[in-house]
Amino acid sequence: MRNSAKILCNVLLGFCFLVLIQACATKTSEPSMSASNAPHALAAIDESTKLAYEGGTQPLTTTPVVGKPARQYPPVFVPGTETLEAGEMRVTILGSGDPFVKVSQASASVLVEVGNAERDIFFFDLGSGSLANFNGLKLPVASTTKVFLTHLHADHVGDMPTLVWSLAKAGRSVPVEVWGPAGATRELGTLAYAEHLLAAHAWDTASLQEHPSGRSGARMIATEVPYDKPAVVYERNGVTISSFPVKHILPGPVGYRVDYRGRSMVFTGDTMPTESTVEACRGGVDLLIHESFPSASVFAKKANVTFEQAEKVVNYSHTSPVMAAKIFKAAGARMSVLWHLVVDHETVGPAYQEVRSQFDGPVTIAQDLTVFNITKEAVVTRQAIIDPVAWPVMGK
Repeated sequence: MRNSAKILCNVLLGFCFLVLIQACATKTSEPSMSASNAPHALAAIDESTKLAYEGGTQPLTTTPVVGKPARQYPPVFVPGTETLEAGEMRVTILGSGDPFVKVSQASASVLVEVGNAERDIFFFDLGSGSLANFNGLKLPVASTTKVFLTHLHADHVGDMPTLVWSLAKAGRSVPVEVWGPAGATRELGTLAYAEHLLAAHAWDTASLQEHPSGRSGARMIATEVPYDKPAVVYERNGVTISSFPVKHILPGPVGYRVDYRGRSMVFTGDTMPTESTVEACRGGVDLLIHESFPSASVFAKKANVTFEQAEKVVNYSHTSPVMAAKIFKAAGARMSVLWHLVVDHETVGPAYQEVRSQFDGPVTIAQDLTVFNITKEAVVTRQAIIDPVAWPVMGK
């Protein structure tokens, strides 16, 4: 009887030990809000990494915390639960994908929030699907008035009708201001784009005559910025936004730099590697978001095209991970981000390894709803978890 009890005790101890090991392994691979008061680092970024569209809550980053934050940040960002400090900037990837919008990735868009008294928010590009992610962030529709376009490819402007007309129905009563590049000819510029978009949606605008929100919010005020030289294009409420020329197929595309109380972000839009991007980072920059397509060999396999075709797309219109890494090294940002990269198990591993072959600094591969909190003390990188059925937020 005594031996039986001893055997049973040993079995139970062994079972408890196995449960403890499993719990520790689970905690290491997928942290929860209660697991820690700080974001966690991934052990590796490869084909086995759990991605955001699969329910992963860890950002694809080498360094979730750069510096020493003055306050604690939970491992994930839950909209509506964190106050933006007065000197803080928060950058959220609304759309991380390429022209082929999919459930896993909206097309190109980046959102910038600043902690000024006005709580200004800015859209940089607005690709298809990006506003669905925006709604989940619980930010007020009334603030959706400022858009900066890098160029006029459809995957960078696809949600503009939704912003101008649908969010007017949701409660925005003032027009949308749009900044974007002039073209080599007038018909290729942002003013012509805005005029044609307004004309195409004339019926929608007319229908708002009877809408409770009125029709004033369903308008655009367009301003063209130079595409061939750097320029300061916006200065309000402590925020300065500058544009700079980049290279992408035709003359016209630009990138932008945002400065607010010593914090800064540079966003390239679509581009080949350019010295102008490095110049835009001169004097220091907290966050550099640079476009990148998969390498030509990976792209050829994914797109089912020849290597020669893939090389033209990747190396003569966009930026490979290797070349992006060289820009990261030259620019010296506190955090560097690969953006516009199709994210799946066949792309993230090679992209990460290619970047690491040239650059050993902090780097992140952007997914939808990757969030960067930028303060004087630190850059903190996380994933947001949003309500997928959230309604637009009225009021402040």
